[in-house]
Amino acid sequence: MKVKVLPFALAFGILSGVGMFAMHMLALYTGNGVAFYELFADVIPYYNLNLGGAFYVLFGSFFDGFIGGAILAGLYNWIGFGCCCGSCKKKK
Repeated sequence: MKVKVLPFALAFGILSGVGMFAMHMLALYTGNGVAFYELFADVIPYYNLNLGGAFYVLFGSFFDGFIGGAILAGLYNWIGFGCCCGSCKKKK
């Protein structure tokens, strides 16, 4: 069974972006996980642990998750998982 690349990439991107946004907001308002986000400040240019940084993380993580999800779905389809004997390829 083939995976549709665009919906999978969108879902992966949305999950990644919203998850990182939520974690950023928790770190911002509760102080938990601040060390994790300080690592981002060393790697990602113009990143700060503030409200603007939360939206920066949201869109950046969505973009990274979208690209990663597209690559993952493309590799899944290219390798051919989901069809072990070739019978599903013959039905088309």
